This record gives sequence, C-alpha cells and structure tokens, in this order.
Amino acid sequence: MKSERRKQIEELYHAASLLDVSQREAFLDQACAEDADLRREIATLLSSEAAPATEVMAQVIHVETDPSPIGRKIGHYQIRSLLGAGGMGNVFLAQDTHLRRSVAIKLLPVKFTADAGRVRRFAREARAASALNHPNIITIHEIDEAETHHYIVTEYVAGETLRERLMDAPQGRLIPSEALDVAMQIASALAAAHKEGITHRDIKPENVMVRPDGWVKVLDFGLAKLTEAPSLLVDDFNPSTLVMHSTETGMVMGTARYMSPEQARGEKIDGRTDIFSLGVVIYEMIAGRAPFVGATTNETIAAILRDEPLPLSRHTPEAGIELERIVSHALRKKRDDRYQSAEHLLADLKTLKQQLELQTKLREIGSVSQSTPRASSKTVAKDSPGALGRLAPALRAIAGWVSRRAEPILTERDLILLADFENKTGEDVFDGTLKQSLSIQLQQSPFLSLFPEERARQTLQLMKRSPEERITARIAREICVRHNVKALITGSIASLGSHYVITLEAIRSQTGETLENEQVEARSKEQVLKALSRAATRLRAKLGESLGSIQQFDKDQEDTTTQKLEAFQAYSLGYEQSLKGRVMDAIQLYRRATELDPDFAYAWSMLSIHHSFAGRSGLAGECAEKAYALKDQVSDYEQLQITFRYHFIFTGDMNKALEAATLFKRTYPRTSTAPIDLLVAYDLIGQHDQAVAEGREAISLNPNFAPAYWYLGRALLRTNRFAEARDIFNQALGQKFDSTNIHAALYQIAFTGDDTTGMQRQLDWLNGKREQYVGLDCQAGAMAFAGRWRKSQEFSRSAIDLAGRRDTSELAARYATEQALRGVVLEDLENAKADAAQALTMARTRASLPRAALALAFCGDTNNVAPLIDELIARYPSDTVIKSIWLPTIRAALELQRKKPDQAIEELRTTSSYEAAAEFWPQYLRGLAFLKLERGEDAATEFQKILSHRGQAPLSPLYPLAYLGSARASALVGHIARSRKARRDFLAAWKDADPDLPMLIAAKQEWS
Repeated sequence: MKSERRKQIEELYHAASLLDVSQREAFLDQACAEDADLRREIATLLSSEAAPATEVMAQVIHVETDPSPIGRKIGHYQIRSLLGAGGMGNVFLAQDTHLRRSVAIKLLPVKFTADAGRVRRFAREARAASALNHPNIITIHEIDEAETHHYIVTEYVAGETLRERLMDAPQGRLIPSEALDVAMQIASALAAAHKEGITHRDIKPENVMVRPDGWVKVLDFGLAKLTEAPSLLVDDFNPSTLVMHSTETGMVMGTARYMSPEQARGEKIDGRTDIFSLGVVIYEMIAGRAPFVGATTNETIAAILRDEPLPLSRHTPEAGIELERIVSHALRKKRDDRYQSAEHLLADLKTLKQQLELQTKLREIGSVSQSTPRASSKTVAKDSPGALGRLAPALRAIAGWVSRRAEPILTERDLILLADFENKTGEDVFDGTLKQSLSIQLQQSPFLSLFPEERARQTLQLMKRSPEERITARIAREICVRHNVKALITGSIASLGSHYVITLEAIRSQTGETLENEQVEARSKEQVLKALSRAATRLRAKLGESLGSIQQFDKDQEDTTTQKLEAFQAYSLGYEQSLKGRVMDAIQLYRRATELDPDFAYAWSMLSIHHSFAGRSGLAGECAEKAYALKDQVSDYEQLQITFRYHFIFTGDMNKALEAATLFKRTYPRTSTAPIDLLVAYDLIGQHDQAVAEGREAISLNPNFAPAYWYLGRALLRTNRFAEARDIFNQALGQKFDSTNIHAALYQIAFTGDDTTGMQRQLDWLNGKREQYVGLDCQAGAMAFAGRWRKSQEFSRSAIDLAGRRDTSELAARYATEQALRGVVLEDLENAKADAAQALTMARTRASLPRAALALAFCGDTNNVAPLIDELIARYPSDTVIKSIWLPTIRAALELQRKKPDQAIEELRTTSSYEAAAEFWPQYLRGLAFLKLERGEDAATEFQKILSHRGQAPLSPLYPLAYLGSARASALVGHIARSRKARRDFLAAWKDADPDLPMLIAAKQEWS
C-alpha cells in the first residue's frame, strides 16, 4: 500500500510534467510552499527523468503511443495490466497460457518497429540479459515477435522498484544495513554481467526491483554496452549503435543524475561506469538525495563533471567513515581512481556489512549479560555437560568485556587533547618528540579528532599562563573544560636499565577518571618510536575505533616519519617554531631533520610549504618533489597533504591539487588543514568566493591557526571586501598572530582608502624587521601606482638589494621583475629591460621567469622572449597558472608589438577562466588591442573589469592606467561625458606624478 508521501509526490510530479518547462517553477513554488524537501524531490525527478514507475504514469505514456493491448493476446501471452514504462517500451503483466504462470512482457511501441536500429537494441537487451544466469538479474524467458509486436518475456517480480521503496522510506532514506544489503546484491549482479563483457550503463533505482523478502533484481539491459562481443551476439553486434551518443537518434542514452563522467562526455565506457552509477544509488539510499543535482539535465551533467558531493555524514551522521570511504571511492571522477571491478566494490561492502553485524551482535550480547542474574550463569555452568561447564567462566568474562565495549568510549564527534609527555629519563632527546610522534600517529585516524596544539597554546594565554608552559595533565583538564573537550591523553617515558617503558593514559576531562591506558616496552632508544606506534594503535582500538578503520589507516612510526630519533627531534622543534609563526627558524630545523634522515618524507613536505611561504618557490618545489618521491611510505593523512603540496608547489597542476585537497577533506572532515589547502588553491586560480568559503570553514574548525587568517583575509581583499579583510587581519593581530604578510596586506587596504596614517602604521611595524624589504616593495608599488616613478625606483632598488642579502634571492628576483613590468607600462623600457635581466641572474623560477618574459615582450624583444617561453614550457608543463595565464598573456603582448591586435585577442581567449588571478594583465592587453582596432565599447568593457576589481591587485599601476584607457575608449564611441570623467579620475590618481612621464605628457596633449 502506497504511503501518503509517495502519493503526494506522484500526483504533483504528473501535474508538473504536463506543464511547459517555463511554467513548472511557479507551479512548484505554489504547490510546495511549505515543504522544501518535497519541492526538491519533484524538481529532481523532473530534471533527471527519474519518474516514479507508477501505473498512472505508464498509462499516460502508453495512451500517447499505441492502442492499449490490455485484454488482448500476443503470441501465447494474455495481457492483463500495465506495470510500467520506459524509453525502450512498456511493460505489462501477462499470463503464459502454455505454462500457466505470470510473466512480465515488454513491448516495443508499434511506431518504432520500422526503426531497424531500435529493434536491434531491443533484441540486444534480451540477448545480453539472457546470457546471464544470476539470482539478482531478471530471468529472460523468451524474445519473439507476433503480428506487429516485438517483445521480451521475463519472469514477473512481485514487489516495488527501489525508487518506490525510497519514496516510502522516512526522509527518502534507508537505514545503512538495508542500503548495504541492496547495494551488495546490485554489485553482485554487475560483477556477473561484467564477467560476461556486459555493461548495464543505466543503473538507477527505477531499474532495481525489491521483492517483499528483500531479494533484489536488476532490470533493463536495454542500454547495455558490450565491452566484448560474446559468441551468441556476434550475428547482430554493431559497435556503432552502442556509443554514448546514439548515431541513429542523436540522443544521450542513460539517465542524467546517474551517469558517470565518461558517459556524460560521450566517451567509451566499461564496467567502471556501472560502478559510478551504483555509487550514486548508494549515496541516494543513505542520504535521501542524489549526490549531483541540477534544475535541468544539463546542470545535472555539469555537476557530475565538476562538483564533489557533500560528505554522507552531512546528511546522515550514522553513515560512518568506512561507508563514506566506499562511496567516495566509487564516485571518483577519473575511472582509473575508482574501484576497478565490481568484485572489489562487493568485497568492501561485504566486509563493512560483516563489521556492522558483528557490532550489533556484540551489543546484543552485552545487553544480555547485563540483564542476566549471576546465579543463572552458575546454573548453566553446573548443569552443562563437561566442556560447556568448563567454558562458562570464560564465557562470562567475554560477555562482561563485550558488555563494557558495547558502546565506544569516544565517538567521531569527540575531541581529544594531547598533554605534554612526562620525560622521566633525563634525556632531552625525548622532550617534545614523543608528543609530536603520538600526534602524527593519532592523526592517521579519521575516527579521532585532535584538539589543535595551537589552540591549546592560545588557551594558555587566556589562562594567564605562558604559551611556552608545559601542558601537564592538570592544565590539560582545565583547557578541556574551557573548550568542552571530552578526553585528554597523557604520556610518560621512563628508563628501565637499557630499556624504556612508555605509558599512555586516556582520561575523561570532566571527572579525571581513567578511560583506558596502554603500556609498552622498548628494548633500546632506537626502538622507542616504534613502540610508541604500537601503543597508539592499541589505544585507538580501546577508545572505540573500528578494526576496519585501524587496518586501513595505520602505519608504524618508522614508516610514517623516521627511524632516527634525532631527526624526529629536529622535526618536533621545527613544528614548535611553526606554531609561533617563526618561518625562517622552522626552516632551519626542518632542514636539519632532512640532513639527519634524507628519507624523512614529511619533513621535506613541511620544508616545502615553509619555503613557499617565505617566497622561495624554487626551493619549495625541490622539497615538494623530494617528499612526493617518498610518499608511498607514509600514512594516508600525510600522503594526501604531500600530494597536494607537490601539485600546488611543484607541478602547479591546480586540478590535481584540488582533487587531493578535496579527498583529504572528505577523509578527514574535522581537520582545518583541508579547507586551508582548498583556500590557497582556489585563491591562486582566482576562484576567490570559493576560497572565502573554505577560509571561513578553516577558522571555524581552528580559530587559533594563524595562516588561515592571512589566506582568508587575502581572498576577501581580492573580492573588494576591504572592511571584512581588515577585520580578519585585525582579529589575527589581536591573537598575537603578527606576520609580515598580514602587515603588508593591511598596508594595501589602507592605500586603497587613501589612509596615510594606516599605511605608515604598517611601515613602522615592518621597519627594522628581518623582512623589512616587504615594506620597501609595498612602497615601490604605491609610488608607481601614483605615477611617482623616480621614487618607485628608489624603493624598488632598496627592496631588491636587501632581499638579495637575506638569503631570499628568489624574492629579490620577483621584486625586480615586478619593477620591470611597472617600467614597461610607464614606458621606461631601458630600465625595464635592465630589471628583467637582473632578475634572471638572481633566480629563474615560476615567479620571475614569466614576469621577465612579459616585460621583455612589452619591449618587443622577441629574441629574448622566445627562449624564455620555451624554458617555461619545459620546466612547468603542467602548471595551470603558467599555461592558462602567463603564456597566453606573454604571446598577446608580442602580437601587440607586432601590430597584430586581432591575434593578441585570440591568444587571450584561454585566460578568461583565471583572470581574477592574473593581476589585470589579460584585461589590460585586451583593452589595448580593442583600442588599436577602434572597438571602443569592447575596450571600455575590459578597462572597467580592472576598475571594478581593484582588490585583485591593489598596488598595480594598471589600475590608474585603466582610467586612461577608458577615457580613450569612451571618446572613440562618442561618450564624451564618460570620457571626461575617466580623464578626471586618471589625473586625480596621478596628481603627484612625475611631470616628465611620457604617458602623462601625451595624455594632457591629447585632451588639450
């Protein structure tokens, strides 16, 4: 019997389906005004063509095709009633008059029988499915034709489709155990089909029948694509009819919301396509909604190709980490990253189902043991024959242990604080080292969530304590109470002759009671880290993490970090400096760790990110490459971060960097590291709104991590949200997160508001600091912006000289190339060439090479630009920013110098997706090209893009020059008032400019 909810969905779906697309939105707004979930479900059905398989719907469709065959006889089958409908035909309940059994008969509509290709596909459905003999695949009895009808006869499956089951379920969801059972049966059916070379290619809830006893049958191989042609199909096999976009109909075959990315792109498919579709179905069964949705079919396909689904835990907290991992693995965009066979997917589903069943049984046993009086146990022991009687004490002990373990001590939502280790050995090599080692071991676990060390240190200050103070068990409990942290872990190490004893203790923070403890012994100092790793693994199990999770996310200390205690000590000290924001001090210590152990993968990775933060892109890339070469020996947690940094810093492939960061976020959703990684990657390619969203999430997860404030503030600045950016930076400063970058950003914000007092405040802070060159470079930019070119050169020379003497030659090279670019737009070509040449003698990196090439291109120096382009392509073949921004921009500048503005515009076509990160260069060059072509409106549009987005490059001289370009563009099309305003704005920006600047002289003569 249908639920009221299901009836409501079906009635509204059918009413909406009769309306024009333009009318549906208004209808749904009115009909579902008080039920957003209902509206979403109906809109999804309409957009994905996943209509409820109901008799009413099928009758409507059938009336529009052929006269009803109900009551008639086709062959020896008496048609009784309509069961459903699909794109390849309608399905009826019929009586087999020969064998006197109920069957389902699928008829191809009469109007399609003249279509030979459609008839072949119809026949192929039967032959493909009849080649399979599997309990979860519908049985084909016969394929034939009678009179004008082509038909397939199958077994009749009583029950309902999975779609109908979901409609009847609360919130459209199945409980995980039921969903797993359905998924396993579908996977089993697919494994059998794939083994015979058959790909279903249309797995969706409408093609899955669920019998009352829970047995599942997969239907409709009408869209099957044969990866190999079995012998029984050779007579009729025609690969041209099996491509995704049918050559006969021109239609995309399959249902949009369940398509794999390769299906949506029309590529050749195989069994991994079905695995993706099954992943979508599993997600929908658990979450109550599909992972990829859109208002139209095209939007749905776009979501499949572009978006990552929200974690299942966002919809259903009880889904669990392992199910999240399985679904995520099935839904990988690249098929090579997915499960490679349905058997592998089925094996993981079975393992998970067994684990859930075991946990259920253990809870049941625990419940029984708690409710059973002790006396009854004695009675059993006394009355049981021999072996059972002797086993009774052991059974009671097991039952008591299981009872105590029925509910885990911790859940996935609980935080744990690590206290500092108590070092009773007197050997300083263990100071700080063991705590950091334990932290790395526990971070592997998606189940456990550690309270960030930097938040703990910040809390010490709120407690009127020094942030350097040791966090003892007593102090740790106070921190826990302040932040509602459920538990803390203390550790100690003591010497026992030549051996060492390591003890770990988990403590409930509110009461101080011991939750669990673990003790291990190391035979020597060299074995301490390995012994600590064993203790950490055992403690994870005792605290409630599943065996499956531990098996998947557990590597020994010597695998994940280093076997050399001194190397790890240097790493730990470097990490302490990182927390304090002392980048250069941290670099020295991380470098020392890699010198002591050249195979210390994560130390290389940390060194790479710190070099990058210090502006040393070349060194950062070298370290990221070394870490990546060693990544297979580390934990999943570290491997994902190493992979992200490798692509973000070394290859520059932002698609792969974002993929690694997204996977990291899905695997470890409670860490702030993944949102920060996504933030910096989105910011680099100009997707600043996405960067802002990730930055806010990072700070919400860890409000005491300084880099998050810097990156979020920068993303806000680049979206012109100056006040919000200033607030974020000031929040960081209020928490004592002083950093050069933050003060430089605040200088830029003050400059955009003509706040000279604010600018001087930041310069005063920077003056005398080790990184004083940052303030000098800011002033060089500000002077060039105002047309004060001689002052700009003075500040720039000082910045370059000071940076070059501070072991930051890469940064000095960047400063020189930035000054070269300022020089070319202010028409001081000789100095621009000299600056570019100087930069290339200092460092040839992804920061300096493209800027030098662009400056020389503006100068028309083709002979020197060509080899630089070749060098960029050879050194950075996968770098998204270089390929998509710098190289097209450099080539466009060359074409302009060759007086080929059309070619310049053509070169810049590929930059449009990334122009928010391009420092205005593509927009400026395109504006100049349109001026050359006397296309005034187009030129004005490009210059306005610059004027509307000042935050993308607050100190760029291209901003005031955009006023000059806009004035000229408006004059071209006769917009005199607009031209005059742009002139006034330009002259206001350059009111203090050097009077002998050629550009200024030419502009004034032009307007006189």
